[in-house]
Amino acid sequence: MKQNIQSIGNTMLSIISSTVVVLPFMIFLKWGSSHTVVAVLPFVIFYTFRTTGIFFIRGIGTKINSYILLKIAIYCGLLGSLFGVVGVAFSELELFSGLFLGLSAAWLPMANNTINYYKFENHLTGSKNIGITVLFLTFLGIVLMLPDNYSFAIFFAIYGLMYFLSLSSLMNIKNYEVQVHDLEGYSYQYIILFFVSFILVFLLRSSRLLLNTLQFDYFVYGTFFLVLCMLIWSMFSSHRPQRRVPSDLRYLTTLNGALGNYLFLFSSLYAAGYYGHSQLFVRFYLPYILGIVIAPIISGLIGKESKKMSLIGMTGGLILVLITPFFTSSVLILSTFKSVFNGWLTNAYRHQDELPKDKRIWVKYTIQSMGSIVHQFVLMIIGSLLVLDNQSSIKTFFVMTSQKIPTVESRALMNNWNGIATGILLIALIGYGLVSTINRHNV
Repeated sequence: MKQNIQSIGNTMLSIISSTVVVLPFMIFLKWGSSHTVVAVLPFVIFYTFRTTGIFFIRGIGTKINSYILLKIAIYCGLLGSLFGVVGVAFSELELFSGLFLGLSAAWLPMANNTINYYKFENHLTGSKNIGITVLFLTFLGIVLMLPDNYSFAIFFAIYGLMYFLSLSSLMNIKNYEVQVHDLEGYSYQYIILFFVSFILVFLLRSSRLLLNTLQFDYFVYGTFFLVLCMLIWSMFSSHRPQRRVPSDLRYLTTLNGALGNYLFLFSSLYAAGYYGHSQLFVRFYLPYILGIVIAPIISGLIGKESKKMSLIGMTGGLILVLITPFFTSSVLILSTFKSVFNGWLTNAYRHQDELPKDKRIWVKYTIQSMGSIVHQFVLMIIGSLLVLDNQSSIKTFFVMTSQKIPTVESRALMNNWNGIATGILLIALIGYGLVSTINRHNV
């Protein structure tokens, strides 16, 4: 009986860890489709905390290890789901749902990865039920397509149940100990980064959904301030753990963050602007989630070639994005190989002996979050410049990325924006491949 309960808990935690970034994002975005402040804020708060939460937890004076953080993340998700259910009747409470689920999305995947490695090393790995996984994912997919009032309440009820059941996965961890040198003290640098990036991401997301051009102007000015802060920070942060990560791995981790932002945010904006908002689920979300589901199978097939094959797969996926009729297929390929690549990176950090053992995955998430945020800011500024160069307004730019029926203008903008956005990442990937090849030949 105990083993069955643990198996269900492991299954639930695995599903949450894979979907907590994606599914609440979709539900809160659906909630904010009316573009009112009350409707938009839960999405903005969720996304902002999800993006910047890693800086907060590393900035406070913390004796929290990954096991404690995982429990906190589960309880946050449970609270967020409960507020989500109640928020269907009392919309003001949906804001708290976004807050707690955002924190859970920021902390749970990295803490869960660390604990999974601990379980593996101590022979505590439990089984997972594939049938239950397929059943819950299918059910959640159906729920997302239901009418709004039903989908919100049922989604949060199911997610809350999953969080509650996932607590049983921690039952067999009795003595998770962390050495003193694995703990981190207070860091004003991370706190500053948290507040600055929080404000900028908040301004960016809310300005687009509320069609507020003044907030977008503040975001642009603030971005340059963030760049200045990061340059200064880099001069005084030589002792930080991520400085002990090899430059090659640090580059790939930053690139992983940029690819994640490109795949999840830019591709969804492209789909909305080119195909129309009503096509988002079929054109983007379905292949994106399917890629995450099949990635472990592909990873098992390619084994030790995970790094090489995932880099090749992502390069091929990016090239296909440039060919519009293959957009849906390219999202599937990118999502699959991006997930495989992320798994390889996580495993690489596990073996970084120069880093505190409990914080190795935390460092990975910190670096890739920086890459994701900077890439997001660069892309949005490029998009706005393309619109202004075409004698259109920023408000028109916001409308183009959220309209139900695409126009000739929105498709032209998306094609130009896509060419630049995809080109940047292709150069980064191909450049890395060429440099790596040259270095191997010179050894």
